[in-house]
Amino acid sequence: MRRTVLVPFLVGGLLVPSLGSPCGFHNYTPQPTLVDRLLGSDEIVLARSSPNNPFQFKAYQALAGDLGSSEIPFLVDSNTRRRFALDANTAVLFARDGAYGPWQRLAFVDAELAPVLSSVMEKLPAWELGNDNDRFRYFASLIGHPDDRIHKLALRELDQADYSVLQGLNLTIEPQRLLVRFNAPIETEYKAIRVLLLGLSGDAQLLELLERGVENSTRSEGRYLGAYATALIELAGPDTVTDLAKSYLTNPEISLLSKELLFEAIALHGGSDDLAMETSISKAVNSVLWLDSRLAGAVARQFGSRSNWSHQSVLQLLLNEETILDMRDRQEVAQYLVFAQEATTRP
Repeated sequence: MRRTVLVPFLVGGLLVPSLGSPCGFHNYTPQPTLVDRLLGSDEIVLARSSPNNPFQFKAYQALAGDLGSSEIPFLVDSNTRRRFALDANTAVLFARDGAYGPWQRLAFVDAELAPVLSSVMEKLPAWELGNDNDRFRYFASLIGHPDDRIHKLALRELDQADYSVLQGLNLTIEPQRLLVRFNAPIETEYKAIRVLLLGLSGDAQLLELLERGVENSTRSEGRYLGAYATALIELAGPDTVTDLAKSYLTNPEISLLSKELLFEAIALHGGSDDLAMETSISKAVNSVLWLDSRLAGAVARQFGSRSNWSHQSVLQLLLNEETILDMRDRQEVAQYLVFAQEATTRP
């Protein structure tokens, strides 16, 4: 798909919420972003009210593809008409997949959002080829932007990044900005990435908030447990893994789902060059598995999905001793061991 580079233009308003959910945890999936929608579109246009009908949109500039032969079937509502009247340089961004796909209204574009959209359109061909590192670096630079729409656009984009990518972005994080409307029901889509960024902020004053988040989420199988636990380990260090094992992973009152989410967070910190972290993870996982072999499947799934084969020995022993009773868990542990063997014997 050929993209046209956006000529600088002046086109405030709110980004239209996406229809679709820090890296995704297995009980939480990041929502599609503005860039995701642009990457999946063949026609991308700017539109204003038609000169002949103020209630009808008419595309006047194609940012990708053609202006389109069909009408844009969206009513120009009274709020949008009022904003058009106040500023002739504003526009609405629409996109669609193919020449006959349905149009999607993506954003109201003004002088603040215009330079961001211009940069995105210029970079889109490279991002389409898979240059995700550049994409995440760009949006990392917009975290904390004075315009809250752009700040949230950046949050949603970083929500797509693997946790290891977030760790390597050298982010400058203002915790107080992330805590604004932190628990607001209308902003839950930003909560997971906000939690992860709080963990990466290095601010020790946030420890109590993250500990409380882990405590509440663990007992309720909360949606953000993975993010809270990952952030807490990041901020508090290797000893946190031991604490999580003692407080929750060996606690019979905690559900298997919550325990798997905790293993997922621990696995995200594994496979690093941090010897203290690796030692803490190894000791915690080994001790927990000897106490409760029902967790073998969770360990195999979470560490295996990240190609971390450091738990091969303990899982092999549990499989040999036939203490793993669940058939699915046995199969996944066996699969983990096969892949681990291949990885260790590969030249």
